[in-house]
Amino acid sequence: MKLIREDRTVGWIVLIFALSQLIAVGWDLPGAYGWENDGIAPRDFFAGLAINLTPGQGHRYPLFHNAVIALLCIPILLPAALGAEEWTLPALMDQILTVPVMTGCSLVAKLVGVIMACIALLVLARIARRTVNAEAGRWAAVWAATCLSFAYYGRVSNLDGPYLMWTALAIDRLLAVAETRNRRDYILFGVLAGAAVATKDQAYAGFVLPGLIYVLLLPLRSDQPFGPRAAHYRNTAFATLAGALSLGLLGGGLLNPTGFVARLRELTGGASQDWMSYARTPKGVLTNIIDIGLGQETYYWPWLVVALCWVGVGIVIVNRGGEGVRSRTFRLLPLCAGMSSILFFTLVVGRCEHRFVLPFGFWLAYYGGVASAALLSRFASTDGHALRAAQGVLAALVVWAAGHSFEVQLTQHGDARNEVRAYLDGLDEGTVVETYGWLVHLPHFDVSGDAPYRLQRVSRRPIPERNPLVGSEEIDAPYGDVRVRKPEVLVVPESTAQEFIPRQLGNGMAEAAVGKRAQADMDAQVFFRSVLNNALEGYRVAFIAEPTIPAWAEALGAAPVQVHASVGNRQWILVRSDR
Repeated sequence: MKLIREDRTVGWIVLIFALSQLIAVGWDLPGAYGWENDGIAPRDFFAGLAINLTPGQGHRYPLFHNAVIALLCIPILLPAALGAEEWTLPALMDQILTVPVMTGCSLVAKLVGVIMACIALLVLARIARRTVNAEAGRWAAVWAATCLSFAYYGRVSNLDGPYLMWTALAIDRLLAVAETRNRRDYILFGVLAGAAVATKDQAYAGFVLPGLIYVLLLPLRSDQPFGPRAAHYRNTAFATLAGALSLGLLGGGLLNPTGFVARLRELTGGASQDWMSYARTPKGVLTNIIDIGLGQETYYWPWLVVALCWVGVGIVIVNRGGEGVRSRTFRLLPLCAGMSSILFFTLVVGRCEHRFVLPFGFWLAYYGGVASAALLSRFASTDGHALRAAQGVLAALVVWAAGHSFEVQLTQHGDARNEVRAYLDGLDEGTVVETYGWLVHLPHFDVSGDAPYRLQRVSRRPIPERNPLVGSEEIDAPYGDVRVRKPEVLVVPESTAQEFIPRQLGNGMAEAAVGKRAQADMDAQVFFRSVLNNALEGYRVAFIAEPTIPAWAEALGAAPVQVHASVGNRQWILVRSDR
């Protein structure tokens, strides 16, 4: 691959990153459903494909990546479908939503995510190499690879990693536009930007400021790098048309115009507003910004590495040297893309979880590369001791950052749901087990005929047909009727229980509409509060399954990490008091 040949050192960095990612790829496998909150594997891509192509209907995610995964999974899905007794939806679901088939689809989606994350690293290194030097490119790849949020979303089936790859490719092509002024590069920029948005709509936010500043306003300067203005804006029109066609075709809008409109309506309505954590007030926006700033250690790296990256931002702002893409103007392009994502998406939807600030951390790694290269350059002409000391400091920071990120992989390896699965496998024959909540929060139950227990799931919310807990009995009844149903064992994900418990809101915070509706359910509130307080009549807490990490890692100061209700959650196991 050309990207690897450009700098083989970066290639080795990316190879090490890929190998480290493979350690946690099988975190929730084997299984008929995944633990990745809002991931599309192993089964959500079916809905993403079908709904996006149904006139008048719109899925929460665009068509492109769902279609990519579906095509790659054909060798797994087709034999399973051909083995069905008949080609009816229930028969096909029974045949396809099985552990072996779904495990294969999950692996495909996750490995595609790892490959895309590797490409994003290679492209980021190239951007830094183009705008600064090779040393900066290598260090930018190192800091991006050790960024906690980037590493996690670079090995799961969520769409955040894939859209970031397409965004990076588009920004790299924008640099090519400035260098070559070739219409082909303009068109490629538009196509790649369209592919990013067709992968996940929020990618649009990363192009707002770069588009306004670099494509529209910068050419108005007399010393602008894009050549004659008339030719530039003519080529920009071609890029815009290419981007619109790319988005329309890959995102499904041209194939299903009425569905595209319905999806936009959903995205600007319940899909964003119902989950808002910060109020749409000046105080709420300020609180959101402060939490993003103070959360950088949680989202990205230890504070010393975060500080190093911001030093890189300062170096770029202060130094005006360089021409063309090596000028300060283009060295600020990654910061512009990162800030654009925060301003036009993160603050708009009022969120600050890992994936909502992921693009900013990815682009901030570029400035970590700038600062690292500047530090080594500063001591390159001095005696060897000073240079070796600088190299030692950076090496120590790399180890620290890598360990900080690797805590997530260790937490995944010691997921509490594995302990629950082992406990359930030891139950007496015929035991009735009852559970609650979304599949992503639940252990992998044994629903085969050999299981010692019988499973039932209770929910007052509509359970989409695309996400049944196959093999269990789905029950729509009050939670408090557990005394009537009398299951012997209850499995309660803490993340599910907490949805129904009212909590104090800080200044500037908003109560999400989804949470408000859940907490208005008094039956659920009483039930889950009793569970968490070990006060549920007729039941007692047998144990609380906690995420674990190896003793050696704990001795080094590591601790379990929580990521967006997917990683690091506890499970409450209750048994009937008469057992």
